[in-house]
Amino acid sequence: MENKLYVEVEKKLVGQLTKENDEFLFSYTSENKNAFISLTMQVRAKSYANKHLHPIFEMHLPEGYLLSIIKKHFSKIVKTDDFGLLQLMSKSIHGRLTYVHTDEIQEQFLTLEELLQPKSINLFNELVSRFALNSPLSGVQPKVLARVQDKATLKLDDYIVKSWGDDYPQLALNEYYCMSIAKYAGIDVADFYISDDDKLFIMKRFDIQEDGTTLGFEDMCVLQAKQREDKYEGSYEQIAKSIKIFVSPEHKRASLQAFFKIIIINNLVQNGDAHLKNFGLIYKNITDIKLAPAYDIVSTTVYIKNDIPALTLLGSKKWWDKKYLLRFGVEFCELSKSDVLALYEECLHALEIVKNEIDVRIQRENNEVKAKLLENLLKTFSLEKN
Repeated sequence: MENKLYVEVEKKLVGQLTKENDEFLFSYTSENKNAFISLTMQVRAKSYANKHLHPIFEMHLPEGYLLSIIKKHFSKIVKTDDFGLLQLMSKSIHGRLTYVHTDEIQEQFLTLEELLQPKSINLFNELVSRFALNSPLSGVQPKVLARVQDKATLKLDDYIVKSWGDDYPQLALNEYYCMSIAKYAGIDVADFYISDDDKLFIMKRFDIQEDGTTLGFEDMCVLQAKQREDKYEGSYEQIAKSIKIFVSPEHKRASLQAFFKIIIINNLVQNGDAHLKNFGLIYKNITDIKLAPAYDIVSTTVYIKNDIPALTLLGSKKWWDKKYLLRFGVEFCELSKSDVLALYEECLHALEIVKNEIDVRIQRENNEVKAKLLENLLKTFSLEKN
């Protein structure tokens, strides 16, 4: 493979990415100011040079489980450094940003019912074998991107399908209930489900709209010009600042409110993996930018007893109580005292709804491992919140 990729925005060629002498260069070939590849890389004549792969391209590289699978199968055939991985994955990247390829890809898909009602005990392994190279997903958790067909309309949608390893038993149940708190709290979330056997957490991609058009999406590593290995470096105050810098004026207040509620929920459930790549912005164009829907919310302390937050808040990595969370909302999210109180109560109400759901589930749960996870979630959710 040559060290060059042609980059498209909304299926139109806008520039090329090259690797020369251990330096990455992106050069625009388009003068259309709306054809920017990133909010941090606006159209200009001068090339963007970087010692590492630019964050907007690195955002699509696999990590953890997927990375190990791909390297295992392809390292003998192609280079699996960052540029080689991007070339390998680029055929399957479809969003606002795509890459030019002349060879066709054989599309594979299944139905949502096949995911929700798996007939095979090894369904996730089968999905990996079919879709690994179609899954430009970051994060260490085992996950793949699958194309799913609606039986009635025959419409194809993209879903992220997550499993879990031995270190984090019943992670799908964990994420399902934590994400339910966000949903009940009125935070924007994509459609999500859990399979009947509780082995798979399934979430619809939120950057592809019902009519098939794509939205731009950039995580906070991209927006703060950081590499993926720096995702635990920073603070929630810096994320709030990025929201205030990039989000459109008409969406700024709602985005800061949603961000504040996500921060509250991450503290209520003790999510120690809410790093920079787990927050992002979506946009239709340069004048319509807002906070992306919430994703990847789990309780990590049910597995790691003394786990701490991924980033600092108010100068420290600790689980803050109500007083300090309200202070964060006022000082850094530009919200009034009455606003933060009301938003906090919304999150507590959502938490109570989910606690009741877990209570009901525990009463009828016969699987000891699942019951233990649910009981540990309930203990975490029931810690003093004031």
